[in-house]
Amino acid sequence: MGTDISKFIKKTPLKSLQKYFEANNTDLVQKVDWDDDEIAVRKLLLQIAEAAVGDKLALLKSDSERINALTDELGQSILKHSVSDSELQEYYDLENEHDRVLWLFLKDASRFRQVEDCWYTDTGRNGRIWDAFIGPKNISVSKSDIDVLAFKNKIMELFRAVGNVHIDIFERTRSEGDDRQIELIQIMVYREDLPSTQLAFEDESLVSNIVRPVKEVALTYEPESGHIEVVVEGKENRKAIPKIFSETLLKSPIDGEKIPLKRYTIQSLLKQRTLSFDPDDGIESVDVTMLKVAQPNSYNTVTLDVATKEERSIYDISKEYFGENDPLNSGFKLKQVRISIRFMPDEESRRGKILHVKIREPNGCDLKSKSQKEKLIGDKYLEKWELVEII
Repeated sequence: MGTDISKFIKKTPLKSLQKYFEANNTDLVQKVDWDDDEIAVRKLLLQIAEAAVGDKLALLKSDSERINALTDELGQSILKHSVSDSELQEYYDLENEHDRVLWLFLKDASRFRQVEDCWYTDTGRNGRIWDAFIGPKNISVSKSDIDVLAFKNKIMELFRAVGNVHIDIFERTRSEGDDRQIELIQIMVYREDLPSTQLAFEDESLVSNIVRPVKEVALTYEPESGHIEVVVEGKENRKAIPKIFSETLLKSPIDGEKIPLKRYTIQSLLKQRTLSFDPDDGIESVDVTMLKVAQPNSYNTVTLDVATKEERSIYDISKEYFGENDPLNSGFKLKQVRISIRFMPDEESRRGKILHVKIREPNGCDLKSKSQKEKLIGDKYLEKWELVEII
């Protein structure tokens, strides 16, 4: 049966499982009494899945994998941004992560695929098949048939390919931290790859089937910054595709200058440490004022948040509150941190301004939304404290 199917059946509310099976695998559940005891129904569904074979098993396995994938923190964030205002109440009434993913899976197959594409793109960020480039700011992405066709043709020329190709262009939102939302244009390229032969059973005979696999290219364009990101196999492809996109769909050629990549590493802040600073920068004090932690492989979090005027450290308060069960000493992983930099009083602020910097691994930081002066200070000290590296 596999762990994906088991997880899907065990984690999804029963009423939603009923909707799924009656819409996609009715034959499998003809003998299921959905009004029976919940434990008994889930046990029966697991037995049915264990006995399933052929196309029915393949469909159940594929659907389970797709739904489970989007139950992580990133998938839930992307899913939420796909919900329209008119759907919000219905969405918030759903019971858990699996319920929310399955809701969209059953409601809108096209939108669900877009959420999958966004998840695929964002999980690829900072990985070996990802690159980012500096592009023009505030340009509208062309959707005209002529320009899209030119984009298609150049992509196929790059891959020396023929056959079917499909382009999907849509708007989306990416969350960076709790309070920063980035508006993006996502471009997905689906192209037909070379055919291959796979063995399969037809009745009881072994036959060869020709399949034509689909290869994907993912691009995002952020109009506000001009940043163009690409996820695709092949270093040369990652260099060429943003140039093709900018030339054909933005009508503004680029030279292919890469964006320096910052990777944040915050796990050292699980323990109290000295965050030294230079008084010449007008800084009075630096404190960690928020820590969000979670157990490995868990979606549940514990957030420790202290006032900036609190004299004790967040570490002392956590120890006082939780004692032997202190999450900072229990194998938890740090998910997000807030560092508060207090400046000395000056003409602009008689009490002294406070710069709050939120950081999330691997590449979430809200310095982008700060003033130029605050960015310079923040960048300097995040590097000094070894919380960021340029790769």
